[in-house]
Amino acid sequence: MRTNLLRYFYSLQLVLAALAVTSACLLVVSAHAQKAESFPPTYADPAVPLLQLPTDFRARRATANISLLPGKPVEIFNATGAGCVRHLWFVFGEKNIEDLFIEITVDGAAEPQVRMPFRSFFGALLGFEDYHINSAGLANFPNFTITNDVHIPTKASPGWNLYLPIPFSKGCRIALHAGSAKNGGGMIDWQQYRDGMKLTPLRFHAQRNIAQPGKPTEPFPIAETEGTGFLAGYIMGWRQRDHGDMVFHNSGTRLLIDGQTDPHVICGHNVEDDFGFSWGFNQYQTRWVGCPYRDNRRRTDQDGVYYRFFGPDPIPFRSSLIFTSAARPDDYEAVSYFYKVLGSKAPPFVAPQGWQVIGPFPDSDNLEAFKKSDPNFVRQLSQGNWARKVTLGGKEFTSHNLTAKFGWVRLEGVYQTRYPYPRTDQSFYVHATATSGSKRRVKLRLSLDNWAIVYLNGQQVALIDHAEEFETVKIPVTLNKGDNQLLIKTNNRMNRERHLWAIHCAVE
Repeated sequence: MRTNLLRYFYSLQLVLAALAVTSACLLVVSAHAQKAESFPPTYADPAVPLLQLPTDFRARRATANISLLPGKPVEIFNATGAGCVRHLWFVFGEKNIEDLFIEITVDGAAEPQVRMPFRSFFGALLGFEDYHINSAGLANFPNFTITNDVHIPTKASPGWNLYLPIPFSKGCRIALHAGSAKNGGGMIDWQQYRDGMKLTPLRFHAQRNIAQPGKPTEPFPIAETEGTGFLAGYIMGWRQRDHGDMVFHNSGTRLLIDGQTDPHVICGHNVEDDFGFSWGFNQYQTRWVGCPYRDNRRRTDQDGVYYRFFGPDPIPFRSSLIFTSAARPDDYEAVSYFYKVLGSKAPPFVAPQGWQVIGPFPDSDNLEAFKKSDPNFVRQLSQGNWARKVTLGGKEFTSHNLTAKFGWVRLEGVYQTRYPYPRTDQSFYVHATATSGSKRRVKLRLSLDNWAIVYLNGQQVALIDHAEEFETVKIPVTLNKGDNQLLIKTNNRMNRERHLWAIHCAVE
């Protein structure tokens, strides 16, 4: 009996020990599960939500005491391996930093992804007095109130902040250089990823353009690139020189997207409308849109700076992007911020490059009138390159040469009566030569808005009615060996694309 009891207690001890081990294992597994579930694998960046970044990182900070000598670059940050710069902050004892430049290079690229004047990169444009910016991407804090502290330079520059992420997989280098001595400080907050961490292939880029003054016949460039990526935001400044009209009356911005693969467009309304304002600008600022600076001297004499970050509504491109604003003879400066896959290029495609345009002809207020093209015009304009002066029906016209970019032909600035609004309800003829190595059947891919009559070697091959918006059509045609003359009669009417007047042409 006693032996049985001992066996029973011994068995019970084994069971309890097993239960204890099992319980401990479950606790360990549970702890690991809780640890694994503490953070999702990636998170959307607050300023650029389309960018997904890893949560498995070590938070780091690099600081720099900056002492710049003329013509000698200073390396502010140099990290190897994978990571992401999350915040840049700088301050300088000098207010005049117009000759200060910043360069940012990631993953050993041959050319920096950022190379421009320091103030421009941080949104201080056209040499205007320092102003406060409070946006998702930029935050600047001028020292307007420092007048009575001998320990603080009276001409100190603002605190300059960038919150747009700068991811890298191999390394990141940030350098400053100036034409004169500068003293200041810098702070870089960044995330360090472990080896083998899967990271987005998209890399940060910034591009600057300036015109002093702009030309009404040429759209002012804001961003132009090819490859795969998306537009994250931009900041733009103007100084009014022409006082004949309000600075806002410029018919807005245009985005021409993916010409090589899937031509589509975004067309603006008026400059303040594109930024969400009403009847001009006022100095309001939000995360995504704002006007940090405005000098309103009178109705037709105004300067200003405005920004737009596309956090909630990013603009992706998969082969190319052309982003422009209609221009007046005013001063413009713009900095665009975008992400793209390093080394990505647009796929090859065939498109006529040299174009000519002639007009206007007052026959485009209705489709029936538009269709009645003069056969003598068509025959004469289908003979090859035009002279500078062309006589049609006893009237002399001036022809203009245009060069296609990514297959896009821009017509809005060629003939204007009240710049920069293009003519409406009038037609134009545009001409190009398509060369073929053999006689072959192809598809002519033509994208445009409004109406168009398409002629190839003097014969009509299509009548297009895209009166409501920009659309694409593919026209089966036969190209002869050698040069083929392509002639398009087109017009510009007020529709959903509002003064767009761009044509995209490619041969498939």
